[in-house]
Amino acid sequence: MKQRGAFIANIIFSAPGIIIHEFSHELFCVLSNVKVFKVKYFQLKNPAGYVEHAQPRNFIQAFFISVGPFIFGTLLSFGLFTFVLMFIQKIYFGFLPLSIYNAILIPIALWFGFSISLGCFPSNGDAHVLLMEANRHLFQRFNPFAIFLYPFVIIIKLANGLQKFYFDYIYSIIILGLAVYTVLFLLK
Repeated sequence: MKQRGAFIANIIFSAPGIIIHEFSHELFCVLSNVKVFKVKYFQLKNPAGYVEHAQPRNFIQAFFISVGPFIFGTLLSFGLFTFVLMFIQKIYFGFLPLSIYNAILIPIALWFGFSISLGCFPSNGDAHVLLMEANRHLFQRFNPFAIFLYPFVIIIKLANGLQKFYFDYIYSIIILGLAVYTVLFLLK
């Protein structure tokens, strides 16, 4: 029973990231003109979300549908972190008042940023499907894009495995660090 409670607490904490992850798959399906059959953005069971879509016609479609959450989630979480840090900076320097609204908005935006950055990592299913698609397009169809993108497929599979060692959390902190650097040194 404790495990079930911990699972549900983790899912709820991760909800924004799960929703954006699935939305990103759907978005890249639409952008690559692959028909979407069914989408479940969030549910309190395993899997926490999914997108059922038609078989991509080529490797580029399959690649971008699989890595869509990584691309979109990274950009969105970086944007959220940057916005929050700029907001905090404006409060610190007195350009904005510290109100109860701001005190509530900042932690919620940070939660969303962390949840999205954690959710942008490929799931086991994403990594597995992408590796199968890469192998199919490399060995059965000899697609040159599969040759060129194969190292990225291996990196994605490796990143998926590194989640056991909290690499997704390290990645989230790196994104936050880049946002801090951007606000402090690039957006003057």
